[in-house]
Amino acid sequence: MSNLHSFAELYQQKITPQAQAEAMAEGEQFELTPSYPPLAIVPDTISWFNDIDWAEQRQRARSGLNNCGLVIAVLGQKLHDLGVFLAKV
Repeated sequence: MSNLHSFAELYQQKITPQAQAEAMAEGEQFELTPSYPPLAIVPDTISWFNDIDWAEQRQRARSGLNNCGLVIAVLGQKLHDLGVFLAKV
């Protein structure tokens, strides 16, 4: 219970904008941690998304899907062979 009490005390001691302004006037420095990331991230994300080579991604997706199809076909054939074997037993 003491941890909860100390957390509540720390929460209540948060720095208000007025106290921060007074402290900055006295020369103290505070590390500002904004609630939202800077807006520069949004254009970076858009440009990163536009820089993707979609032809290469399409080729990689097709080859991956082809590999999955081959695995399913081989497993189906082996399952059929197992069924034929069990039918003979």
